[in-house]
Amino acid sequence: MADCKKISACISDNIGYIADRFHSKHNKDIILREFKSAGGVRCFLAYIDGMADSDAINDFIMRPIMLYQHERLDKQNVLHFNNCEITDSLDEAVMAILQGDTPVFVDGDATCAICETKGFERRSVSTPLTEAVVTGSQEAFNENVRTNITLIRRAMKTADLCTEFVSTGTLSGEKCAVLYISGVTNKRLVNEVKRRLKNISGDYISGSGMVSQMISDCPRSIFPTILSTERPERAAHYIAGGRVAVICDNSPFALIMPVTLPLLLDSPESNQQRWQNGTYSRLIRIFAFFCTTMLSGIYIALIGYHHEMIPTELLTLIAESRKNLPFSSVTELIVMEILFELVREAGLRVPSALGGAIGTVGGLILGTAAIDAGIVSPVTLIVVAVSGIGNAALPDYELAFGMRFIKLYTIILGAAFGIIGVALSTVSILALLVHDYSFDERLLTVQAIKWSAGTNMFWQRPVYMQEMRPHSLHAIKPRQQPDLSRKWDGDNK
Repeated sequence: MADCKKISACISDNIGYIADRFHSKHNKDIILREFKSAGGVRCFLAYIDGMADSDAINDFIMRPIMLYQHERLDKQNVLHFNNCEITDSLDEAVMAILQGDTPVFVDGDATCAICETKGFERRSVSTPLTEAVVTGSQEAFNENVRTNITLIRRAMKTADLCTEFVSTGTLSGEKCAVLYISGVTNKRLVNEVKRRLKNISGDYISGSGMVSQMISDCPRSIFPTILSTERPERAAHYIAGGRVAVICDNSPFALIMPVTLPLLLDSPESNQQRWQNGTYSRLIRIFAFFCTTMLSGIYIALIGYHHEMIPTELLTLIAESRKNLPFSSVTELIVMEILFELVREAGLRVPSALGGAIGTVGGLILGTAAIDAGIVSPVTLIVVAVSGIGNAALPDYELAFGMRFIKLYTIILGAAFGIIGVALSTVSILALLVHDYSFDERLLTVQAIKWSAGTNMFWQRPVYMQEMRPHSLHAIKPRQQPDLSRKWDGDNK
């Protein structure tokens, strides 16, 4: 089996293997082209119609070879391609064809030249859709891995930025690029990422979402252990900090690892803001995290068990609003949460031009109609709305989605045991955060709280004071800037 996967010096054997591998009798988009040079040398190339640039094949492969008059054909000197790799593996040749490249075989030569001839349509670089910011870059990744790597290299103009390619998936042949800084990133971390990617077993592995689940330490956890971003400058920032990025072909997102909870709560534009504004925004996001997980459970616990903890005026108002309601507080809260999720899901599925309108108008109509009909109380609607807004304020989509399950869990415990149930929910959430880890780094530790991406979790340090990389990454070069990065300020003193 190993011998038949090697390129044969007899070109007929190679033609037969490629034809059988791609089922050329039935598969009409595979082009197998056999021709001769002017010197009589028999040649053969293969490509997929629509994925390869036929003009490049005609002008820079076939024309130079067919005009070559010598009996011995040197592929590297004849082919007019700046990216031309020589291989002796038929499997590599097959994979090149599937990626839009063109292998060129020559009779009597047990190697082939793989020419980069990708010519399929690609989406242009656009603005971010899920991580919109006010300040900072307005470019986002697209589905082409080469374009995404170029966007990161534009943000990091250093020769130490290394890119290694790993293929996963038997049928999909997913091409993943592993990016890191040589001399900065811990080699153990880089090797572990590559080891997991190489050992993914499955027919169809496509997109960063599937790859993330395959290499995640805790795939059953509610909390994400790998950060997904569509912003090149954000990925470059984390790579410079000593982390590893994985970019998958056909996916407009980059995977960042390892991560911590403070990193998941970090905004894409945190370092673009002044430290006062960044600190305020960070505290707001932490408050949003609390609202989306605990507010509904606390409300149910206080309404059901602890009336003495509610101010008298507010308690009277709540009692008046709940008069003659047909459902219990737990039932109406859960029903409103489900309706809120229904409106949010509808806003995502309808065309983008109507999504925002359906989300806003649908929520207002349902809420107003429910209150007017005497089904729910206004206070319950306010609690559900604040909880939903807090969920939308979380910067990471997967984290925000997981918090919805935790909110339901807190509601159930709060309804069953009161404030003790909310406390049990809090302890179990903290235990889960401490237990889950991302590439040997816990999601929540004292060190993670103290140092998150070179700055404090609650207080964003000024950019010129972020001298060290996170200690937990064990970077080869722990210092990322000198103590005096504003040298002009030091000269004035």
